[in-house]
Amino acid sequence: MLKTTHLNIGHGKHFVQRDLNLSASAGDLICLTGINGTGKSTLLRTLAGLQKTLGGHITIQGKDVEKLTNAERATLLSLVLTDTITVENLTLHDLVAMGRFPYTNWAGKLSEEDENIINQSLEQVNLTHKANCYICEVSDGEKQRCVIAKALAQDTPLVLLDEPTAHLDLPNRIEIMLLLRRLSVNMRKTFLLSTHELDLALQMADKIWLMGNDGVQVGIPEDLMLDGKFQETFGSDTFRFDETDGHCKINHPMGNLEVAVIGEKPAILWLERALLRCGIRTVPTADITIEAHHDHFAIGDRKANSIEETLKLLAEK
Repeated sequence: MLKTTHLNIGHGKHFVQRDLNLSASAGDLICLTGINGTGKSTLLRTLAGLQKTLGGHITIQGKDVEKLTNAERATLLSLVLTDTITVENLTLHDLVAMGRFPYTNWAGKLSEEDENIINQSLEQVNLTHKANCYICEVSDGEKQRCVIAKALAQDTPLVLLDEPTAHLDLPNRIEIMLLLRRLSVNMRKTFLLSTHELDLALQMADKIWLMGNDGVQVGIPEDLMLDGKFQETFGSDTFRFDETDGHCKINHPMGNLEVAVIGEKPAILWLERALLRCGIRTVPTADITIEAHHDHFAIGDRKANSIEETLKLLAEK
């Protein structure tokens, strides 16, 4: 579906990344992530043909992107950006209809087939009931789903998305990622998106392109986590990635207090999170042991009804 060969990217004569050999297959959901300044947006813009390569080749379905006309490129890839849509008198239907531009005549007249594809695209993102609403009348999450519907209406095998969950609240971020996951499976389209949502990327992506200063690490999320690639790219002395659950753990001890935690899950999990936040180490051989249960906590013969009360007991130690 997508392949880069010895690809160099950058701006003018300034190279950001060199010798990238990447590939994506039909139906892949790929998350592009990494530290700031390593070229995530530059790579997406180069793949989309918005800026020239500084060397190497990009092919989509075996066709060299730089040799394609704009019309040919528009039938192979679509691009979803995070720019705010400010045209207030545009309905959701009208916005999605713009995705059919590569297939219409010079007058932009929509055929019955075009209308069917527009309606199907709105249905795919659950916006049929809002088709005639103006852009200014819907939520940010609905706007983002509508832009994705526009890309679906463009009917390209490859969809590039630049931080599609930016500026959205947590429920909408999850909904957008679930939507892309479902579309990649059901429609066999390839989705490549840049994101800083590491937790969602670990759960949703088929593959992750992990971009650092010295190139791109490629693999499924679980392998990259077990191999320590996330820690290598993002980690520092103040935090680490826990390979047992993929979460980022802060490392900031504030004193010499150490405790051991026993009991029941999930009480143990949430107590350990609170202890970590407070800079208290959890060590199996510590002199102080806390029993964590779903309805109470205990330090020796002293009991507490909540984690907050448990922390207060520890503060007296």
